[in-house]
Amino acid sequence: MKLEERNSDNFERAWGQRNGTKAFFDGLSRELLYAACKGLEAPLHPMAYVSDQLMVLRQTDTCCNLLADAGFYSIEGILPDAVCETIRQCIGTDTEQMIPVVLLEKQWEMRIIPAEQGALLVFAAAAQQQIGVTLAASHLRDSAQSLLLQADLLSMQNMPDAAAQLRLQAMRILRQVNHMQLLAGAPEMLHWEQCSARKLLNNVAEQLAAHDIHVILSAPQPDITFLADKNLLAAALLTLVSNSLRHGGPEVHVVLSAEKYGSSVSFGVADDGVGISAQALERMNDTWRRPDALPGRWGLGIPYARKIAAMHSGLLLFLQGKEGGTSAHLRIPLEAASADVLESGSDYQTMLASGVCAADIELSDVLEAAAYRRG
Repeated sequence: MKLEERNSDNFERAWGQRNGTKAFFDGLSRELLYAACKGLEAPLHPMAYVSDQLMVLRQTDTCCNLLADAGFYSIEGILPDAVCETIRQCIGTDTEQMIPVVLLEKQWEMRIIPAEQGALLVFAAAAQQQIGVTLAASHLRDSAQSLLLQADLLSMQNMPDAAAQLRLQAMRILRQVNHMQLLAGAPEMLHWEQCSARKLLNNVAEQLAAHDIHVILSAPQPDITFLADKNLLAAALLTLVSNSLRHGGPEVHVVLSAEKYGSSVSFGVADDGVGISAQALERMNDTWRRPDALPGRWGLGIPYARKIAAMHSGLLLFLQGKEGGTSAHLRIPLEAASADVLESGSDYQTMLASGVCAADIELSDVLEAAAYRRG
């Protein structure tokens, strides 16, 4: 028996033991059972299977209480339009995603797992604020700030190379702590504002150019306006560019673009490098949670960018080019979803306010110390 089949059998038995019902699984295919096995300890959570038309085909008893106590109904009107659109895009692109939703005045993390021309929706109660993570992040930021102050002193003492090394290490600390806290930190409000796709791309390109990294811009014509946290969105794009530079090879070229995609804006980061391996594509949804998420192999960058997309009720997907290279597409709705379900980049904005450039942080994984040499 294949591993996924054995896991499915174990899962079905576990569900019956925990919930006293197997109605959800009666006649369910192996593919859907295997998808359920991936759903955040699914036996503990409400779960529903929806079609590509967003009709609920079956659901657990706990999901009846969460969504609707009915046999066949649409989740449109229950979930926000932006969330429904994200589910459709996940089904259409066969991309898993986790996004926050509010149901019964409570915040949930909804995992979307495409399967059989539909999607399995698994609802997990959102984690409470991780006080330990917040405290650790604060200490790490203090350490990074101390390194930056020491670097300034070394520069004044005519030791620019040593100062550059300290700045590089400080930026790498800030990168990791920003990614870590966003993935496991406390829920707050996003800083919403009206944004211009063209201005956002130009801002990212200018930050890259300051580090002698030049990208090809494909600005939208006409411009696209949308609501978002522009600092976090820029950080996500810079992270994706860093990923292309790190894995694309020394001669890689990167293209930044934006286009309207239905009721969303889709930002593209495409490269002509060696591409992403099939193993990486399979694992990138939860690489940072795995025991083998070691530095240099499975990092926080892609989960971080995906989390920022999810915070905007959007998604991040990857496509392999026919002639090599990879293109990442970060799509978010043009209009903001309910702010109650979104988390904040306030700590990131604090770092920007202290004079640290977003590109300094997000590119620290691919730049050498010389890039942080002043004077």
